[in-house]
Amino acid sequence: MKKINFLITIFVSNIVYSECSDLDYDLCLTYSQYCEWSEDSGQCFEIGGGGGNGNANGPYDFSTISETQGLRNGPDYRDGVVYYPINAVAPYKSIVLTPGFGGGSSYMSAWAEFFASHGFIAMRIGPNDEINDSHFQRGEGLIDGIESIRQENTRVGSPLYGLVDTENFSVSGYSMGGGASQNAALMDNSIKAVISLNPTVLFEDCNLCPSDSYEGEVYCICLVPELIEHYIPTLIFAGEIELNELEAYAGLLGQDIYANLPLETEKILFEGAGSGHGTAESPYGEVADYALAFMNYFVLGDQSSCEQLLVNPSTTSQYLTNINCQDIVQGDVNSDTIVNVQDIVLLVNLVMSNSYENAADLNQDDIVNVLDIVQVVNLILN
Repeated sequence: MKKINFLITIFVSNIVYSECSDLDYDLCLTYSQYCEWSEDSGQCFEIGGGGGNGNANGPYDFSTISETQGLRNGPDYRDGVVYYPINAVAPYKSIVLTPGFGGGSSYMSAWAEFFASHGFIAMRIGPNDEINDSHFQRGEGLIDGIESIRQENTRVGSPLYGLVDTENFSVSGYSMGGGASQNAALMDNSIKAVISLNPTVLFEDCNLCPSDSYEGEVYCICLVPELIEHYIPTLIFAGEIELNELEAYAGLLGQDIYANLPLETEKILFEGAGSGHGTAESPYGEVADYALAFMNYFVLGDQSSCEQLLVNPSTTSQYLTNINCQDIVQGDVNSDTIVNVQDIVLLVNLVMSNSYENAADLNQDDIVNVLDIVQVVNLILN
């Protein structure tokens, strides 16, 4: 119990700085030295952390599905709401988002709206216990959210019936939820992409971490490569002065996550110049631009978006990446740099499952069908 109290102390000691989004209007004004109220979004944001929706509105209208409308109520999260695009290119790829400490599902609304308006299914969830759920439990919630979206594909009466790409899911979260997205990546290596928004992490391992004590209880918390070994493409947003606000999380912030992820993991660190823990609390400016480019490249296979990811943003104090953009060979569905009969087999499978891959869309009509199969056959014959 003492150990649990110690961990809660870490969270609570930073709540004013890290979670302006958790405050209502009156409390937001009370902590005006740290937070400001956005009339547009009806939410509280860190000063200097962006706020508002900015350029979050994409080309698609979107709607929502709640649990009262038949959406599965998963056991590992609370208050799930699915945002889905209208008349975008199906089958839709998906992303699940979870908030920071003390926050509920609604605090990820702006990001869910952003992704849905750009053609993705976006599900916002909250932890079952906004105070006591650990990073690991929140990561389990993200995995459970994936299952809820997957079931919409076969739920009779769902507006997403038959429209979900059931093999393509990404995860994201803010603050503690951003750390939870790393936990989810460690649990499920089929996840396509991870976007960690000002993440904090807590890993405890007395074999790898130095021990300390709190009221006589021993704990061992650190971040080392062995504790975050996954190979899923990862975009991390962090603030240049974030450590000044979250001293208790020294060694456990976004910059540290980037440094400890494997060298083989394709990764990006976007460190907002002069920004604190609210750098990426909501989609705006280059934060939104780079989040979208990341999804477009790693989830949709858009090569031009990869080129954008190699350009240093104007609003960063530090921008690090190990990504190498390689040209997509049209017709090379299995990415082995050769167009052959194996690609035909995979292309046929895409057509039969009504799925989409950019490399398989030879005529660039946003549909993978028999016309693309014909073109691949012609490429091989010629």
